[in-house]
Amino acid sequence: TAQTYHVSTDNRFPYWVYGAQQDSGAVALPSRTDGGDGITMEQFHEITAGGESGMIAPDPNDPDIVYGGTVDKLNTRSNQTRDVDPTLAYPTIHARGAWTLPLAFSKRDKKVLYFANQRLFRTADGGNHWTPISPDLTRADAGIPSNLDAPTAADDEHLGKDRGVIYTIAPSPLRAEALWVGTDDGLVWRTDDGGAHWRNVTPKALTPWSKIGGIALSHFSAKVAYLAVDRHRLDDDTPYIYRTSDGGKNWTAITAGIPKDSFVNVVREDPQHKGLLYAGTEKGMYVSFDDGDHWQSLQQNLPMTSVRDIDVHGDDLVIATHGRGFWIMDDITALRQMNAVAAGGSVLFKPAVTYRVRPTRFTGTPMPKDELMAENPPFGAIIDYALPNKMSGAVTLTVLDARNREVRRFSSTDKVKVTDPATFKFAPEWVPAPATLSVTPGMHRFVWDLRYAAPASSKPSQADGVWAPPGRYTVALGVDGHSYRQTLVVKADPRVKVPEAALLREFALAQKVEKASVLAATATTEATKLLQALASPPAHASGLRQEMAGLAAKASDLSGIPLNFDPNNWPGPPPRRADSLRALSADLVKLEQAVDSADADPSADAIASYGKLSRMLASTLKAWQKLKQHELVALNIK
Repeated sequence: TAQTYHVSTDNRFPYWVYGAQQDSGAVALPSRTDGGDGITMEQFHEITAGGESGMIAPDPNDPDIVYGGTVDKLNTRSNQTRDVDPTLAYPTIHARGAWTLPLAFSKRDKKVLYFANQRLFRTADGGNHWTPISPDLTRADAGIPSNLDAPTAADDEHLGKDRGVIYTIAPSPLRAEALWVGTDDGLVWRTDDGGAHWRNVTPKALTPWSKIGGIALSHFSAKVAYLAVDRHRLDDDTPYIYRTSDGGKNWTAITAGIPKDSFVNVVREDPQHKGLLYAGTEKGMYVSFDDGDHWQSLQQNLPMTSVRDIDVHGDDLVIATHGRGFWIMDDITALRQMNAVAAGGSVLFKPAVTYRVRPTRFTGTPMPKDELMAENPPFGAIIDYALPNKMSGAVTLTVLDARNREVRRFSSTDKVKVTDPATFKFAPEWVPAPATLSVTPGMHRFVWDLRYAAPASSKPSQADGVWAPPGRYTVALGVDGHSYRQTLVVKADPRVKVPEAALLREFALAQKVEKASVLAATATTEATKLLQALASPPAHASGLRQEMAGLAAKASDLSGIPLNFDPNNWPGPPPRRADSLRALSADLVKLEQAVDSADADPSADAIASYGKLSRMLASTLKAWQKLKQHELVALNIK
């Protein structure tokens, strides 16, 4: 229920989300955690910059430095907050205030930070020196709001100039010296020379008491800009969004599709796809795929709420709501490719670059399910696809490596293996839900967990194959006999400072260990079945008890499985021989977990262990094959 006013993000990985919330102060929290539980209150940090309504600007060059409010500078390393108020050096300038004043870093010069009251201030040295770079840009007199009743309008106690402030700052993503500002009394200004000269580019339709809630300068043209205008103080809940294509000389209203009673708080342009716009209104989220000519709801699972701010961070859409806290739409690359859907037919969207983030291992203390927590984004590669209204047959999804070798294959006809949770020796929540392909018409999202297929012999506790290494992959969607292909790039976790060659060595060893583990496990299963059969011979074999007992003793010795073992008390006593199948299988599983547990070059011990275990396994398997192919065959002949 947090009532957040604005949202900003930093440049670390994973990125953090910042904002001020009504009554409860400013907060910061990660966009994801490495734990499977999600984002919990433990990761929810109160910060001392921003107050309950101010804007927050994390330093793009140092995520441990956070600016907020009017202006505080928080160093999260020391947890000290320094007052760097831009007005300290200008006592003769009467500084106006408002519930929220803007704060924004330049998009081209990451050292430059802007702050505004009725004037715009600039610093390039972390707030040590501020310089005003504009005159008072508000109206000389906004007049009396037209919706006031006569007695209130006649009360002149609060009339006068000291009212308006700059409400929004929009640095250009194309030129460091270009920026626009909008005031809360209905004016829009631009400068192309860092504030030396200002030009009024206010749309003619705007009247006093119109608040410029947001300005979005285009990433594709210096002449294109978008305005979000809020006039609810005039009892006007009509949505207002304006677009200019000539630098502010002419403006066009662009709100078709947004309900007439949902005023607009913010508009943003997608930085990667021209013509893709997002709007936050008092009643929800909207998107336009045609530069604002038409809008449609982007509400999805978002509750009906006031959307106050939007930040497009990489491939994520981050919003601040006034009543529902922060929300993130993970991976919006499909929105950037919507024109493909308009053509009809099946579509496989080009996936976003995927970072290989390993979930943390079991900590011993899973969070209770009733604990408040936010959901993490998926761990793995997000693959979006769309299916037509009419199709037949199965849908398949195949992942191929750079040499066109199959890594993983999924089909809508895959039979989901259902295991009785009562057989688990751990909480069933730790068994991942199987990935399934949807076949209904429309858009679908599938997540590949970045692992190779698990060996057929895997148990529920070992349901994952080895990690796929960073690199280029091909994703192939099969529908109605047609194959649709896209390239998928997988990168290492940016926090991992390990050479790519080391990760490839890790992958190669993990595959070798897995292969050996499967051989050992398969032979162990065979030995188990043989011992069970020898323990309960058929009646016609009663004359072979001595031979069967001798064979069982050899099988028990090779496998490490005790005679007359109790499957209900498995695994029973440890095997006596280190080179028995059961001992080797356990050691190889242990080595599997060690080799593939973290992004690292295989240790010398792991390499040596594999060498020893593989040699012992080869010898034991040779003896096991001899037992099966000679002694067991000879017994069967008798």
